[in-house]
Amino acid sequence: MDSVVVYSWIFMGIFIGIMLAMGFIGMKKTKSADDFATARSSYGPMTIALVISAGISSGSTFMGMPGLAYDLGTPSLWYPLLYPVATLIGMLFVAKTIKKYGDEFGTRTIPEFIGDRFNSEFLRIVLTVISILLIFYVVSQLVAASTMFQIMMGVDYHWGIIITGVVLAIYVFMGGSHSDILTDSIQGFLMLITSLVVVVVFVASVGVEGGFGDMISTIKERNPTGGFDQLFLPGNNTYGSFWLVALLFIAHLPFGILPHLGNKFLAVKSNKDMKKLIMYCTIFATILSLMGLGGMLGIAVIDPGVEIRPDQVIPVLFQEIFPPFLAAFLAVTVLSAIMSTSDGLIVSLTQLLANDLYRKSIVPRFNVSKEKAEKIELGISRYSTFVVILIAAIMAWNPPQFLSIFMWIGIGGIVSATAGPLVVGALWSRATKAGAITSLVVGTLSYWYIFLPIGLGVRNPFAAAGTGVLLSMITMVVFTLIVGKQESNECGNFRKGIH
Repeated sequence: MDSVVVYSWIFMGIFIGIMLAMGFIGMKKTKSADDFATARSSYGPMTIALVISAGISSGSTFMGMPGLAYDLGTPSLWYPLLYPVATLIGMLFVAKTIKKYGDEFGTRTIPEFIGDRFNSEFLRIVLTVISILLIFYVVSQLVAASTMFQIMMGVDYHWGIIITGVVLAIYVFMGGSHSDILTDSIQGFLMLITSLVVVVVFVASVGVEGGFGDMISTIKERNPTGGFDQLFLPGNNTYGSFWLVALLFIAHLPFGILPHLGNKFLAVKSNKDMKKLIMYCTIFATILSLMGLGGMLGIAVIDPGVEIRPDQVIPVLFQEIFPPFLAAFLAVTVLSAIMSTSDGLIVSLTQLLANDLYRKSIVPRFNVSKEKAEKIELGISRYSTFVVILIAAIMAWNPPQFLSIFMWIGIGGIVSATAGPLVVGALWSRATKAGAITSLVVGTLSYWYIFLPIGLGVRNPFAAAGTGVLLSMITMVVFTLIVGKQESNECGNFRKGIH
């Protein structure tokens, strides 16, 4: 058996053992449905910054973005260059508000926060339904994990899906958000190490004869339209012009407050820690985004005659330039990137059922005791984990070409819907319920009209999402100014929560 495969199995066994141990510790910390959903006020800012940064990065950053760089060249680096900046700007505006309001009124999810903010059950339910699109994100993580198993460990792709799904199901089932945070903080640290290693080997041009200058020349020779003298890729529907890249940036403004990331603000011990949290996130997310350089190095190192799927470039590169022991270790850290996002996504999807539908919609309409409702909610949270993973596994059975683009099919729909109600609504106390509903509808319809073949058919979820986000926020502002102020009691709880 190949030595890389042997070492990969050894490190994988250690990694899975640690994840399951963290799941057990998380289970000990989980005493209620709120613990499972939020791990409220339990962790320091550095821990949560590692968790959020790892969640932002995911398998897309560690495999999808290098894959785009390997296939398209330098213009694709706009993605990893811009998304951390846009994401952190969005977080800066709303994180403190979500934390303060959530602690005071016990909100557990982003749809619940928006529903309470505008005193609208309609908004909460619609956003709950829209948030189901996160399943596309889970699918991309399963594909990335299975690809790692396939390349580094010689495991059949489909068995990789099964192994990943079983491991995730076990530790998420046990501890929910506590397990998610404990495992992700370790995974985030490993991811930082890997990103720094990739930066070093890129600058040192490891695997390329002649040094840095020859690496740049080789990249230009093998990919003439994607060399470092190219800013844009004419004709490409994602990186073809300045305006398309600008829409990519705009699309990421609400990214950091997606359901699986926004609820992490609730786990920080104190609102006083939010400045430190943003600072740490800025440092960590910037370092993690540099993984795209691995794809550029791959152009120069990997023999052009070797046929690989673009998303496979990182594990193949590791095997080319590192000794088996190190290649296997770094491969496991890439798997960390995948797991770190998957578990948070799964917890968020379970809460759409347990919290947003059962606790907030069903319990108030039936004579259910508090104790019974709590027990049922915790049961739904845990057992729906298996449902989410099963659906994602079925969807991941046949992998998409580009993970980064595939996962944005779902994310684009969510950010387009939430940009107005969440970003503008959190910043502007005058924002109205009517404005929130209208902006949600406009953002959602514009995204799908631009993206789907029945509309404009622009197969670029970034451009469609960027347009949807812009229209959603503009609609929120304009509609509120035209319609005027709401009744004084419309958003009373929100005003109390932020003042």
